[in-house]
Amino acid sequence: MQRIFQTSLTPEQYAEQEYHKQVKPPENCCNCERFHALEALTYYQRYVTTATARVLLIWVRRFWCRYCGITVSCLPDFAQPYRLVNTPTVEAAFNEQTTRPEVQRWIPLLKSYWKRFETHLPELLRQVGNAFGPVPRAPDAQGFWKQLVEQCGSLAQATGELVHRFHTCLFGTYCCHQRRPLHAA
Repeated sequence: MQRIFQTSLTPEQYAEQEYHKQVKPPENCCNCERFHALEALTYYQRYVTTATARVLLIWVRRFWCRYCGITVSCLPDFAQPYRLVNTPTVEAAFNEQTTRPEVQRWIPLLKSYWKRFETHLPELLRQVGNAFGPVPRAPDAQGFWKQLVEQCGSLAQATGELVHRFHTCLFGTYCCHQRRPLHAA
């Protein structure tokens, strides 16, 4: 499973400080919800862009639940699930701030992110319902985007909310966001 955790660090600071080694496990397992059930397991690598449009390798902390056996990765909120471009740049692009240099560098990729969001929107709305305010009869991606960011305050907060409460994100419903069946002991 995946958890999004809030951090004030930039991707560069996260990497330089080896912050992945300082990430604490969530208090409860995201799957079985047992308290203090997660133990340090390992890390995995992934790439994320920086504010200067560089691509940076970071490590993501992973934990293991000693009760239900699932693994939980803790993704910093500056990174979007399964996306290279960092969260603030995605948010700027979706807010049509296309003259910003970090947005300019990734325009083709960011356009593909928007298309993926539009494609996922009907399923996303089925999952979240009216949690972020009334949904119009004919919802569009731009309208829902504005509503989501207004309700949550930022894409980072919205991603955390979507992953934790609804087990999805803007771009798809992935296996890592889904609960696993619990087996009787």
